[in-house]
Amino acid sequence: MKIIRYLLFPFSVLYAGIMRLRNIQYNNGSRPITTFDRVVISVGNLSTGGTGKTPMIEYLIGRLKDRYKVATVSRGYGRKTTGERIATPEDTARTLGDEPLQFYRKFGEEIKVVVGEERILAIPHLLMDYPETELILLDDAYQHRKVSRDFNIMLSDFSAPFYRDLVLPAGRLREGRSEAGRADAIVITKCPKTISDSTKAEIEKEVRAYNSVAPVFFSSIEYGELKPVFNKAKIEKEVAVISAIARPKPFYEYLEKRFTLMERFEFVDHYNFKSADLDRILRKLNGKRLSIVTTEKDMVRLLPFADHPLMRQFNVFYQPIEVSIDRPEIFEKLLLECIEGRKRELNS
Repeated sequence: MKIIRYLLFPFSVLYAGIMRLRNIQYNNGSRPITTFDRVVISVGNLSTGGTGKTPMIEYLIGRLKDRYKVATVSRGYGRKTTGERIATPEDTARTLGDEPLQFYRKFGEEIKVVVGEERILAIPHLLMDYPETELILLDDAYQHRKVSRDFNIMLSDFSAPFYRDLVLPAGRLREGRSEAGRADAIVITKCPKTISDSTKAEIEKEVRAYNSVAPVFFSSIEYGELKPVFNKAKIEKEVAVISAIARPKPFYEYLEKRFTLMERFEFVDHYNFKSADLDRILRKLNGKRLSIVTTEKDMVRLLPFADHPLMRQFNVFYQPIEVSIDRPEIFEKLLLECIEGRKRELNS
């Protein structure tokens, strides 16, 4: 593995240089940045997926939707539609994307969920139909610099922190470590619940080499009770797992503490399931007495297959998750100060 990294390193240097030049152009105004007359908060990361953006967006929605009229704007990765789209009850993962559909299913009409390849076009589309929108949450937008944001939240996985990684293709970073300096807050995600203060201090010291001012927070995953996808039923002690997420290891480790994992069916992140995939799983599981468990994100892509024999023969459950953040009162105070400050500016 190290040999491959060494071979790819020159390409990483080239790619990092291209991204650095791009960011310099945004910083000096050579590339335009559009500012909208709404509060904009961005959630993203330096690495390629798996840092917990979706539960972080849901965390923000849960704490801000009762104070403000909130909308999320996502690219809608994996959808089969194009252009700008505002979620409706008729949407599926194929028309909206799995993560936006998850937001819509969880919060319904309490928020507006918008997708578009270009967020700079999706936001006017949103505001034209819903001018009362006060707060826009940009999903996975750390590198999407065409839109100005009032607060930039950068996530980094505890088990694969950005400061130990390399730029693509030798590593998983989309841009150089120094670009962490653009963040207004950095959240180290998927931390063990037993993380010590000394470990937090060590991590913060590493972060400070790239961002000397942004507060550093630590979050962990909270697993809820399994929920049935299609019908109420009792879960078996033995389960098969279907997953199509970037880093499923923590999910497996949690399930292994509660169940006996008989089979694992892994697909690439955001995979659009096909009937043939479920046929293959059914052949493998046929005759076994077990339940099927999947993630919440994968669940929304399995919903169209309610009538498939796999779903009729086995009880299927999904695993809800939330995030908990250390010093939540400080984190929320930062957000509210930013939002209220920007609103005063817009109203003056």
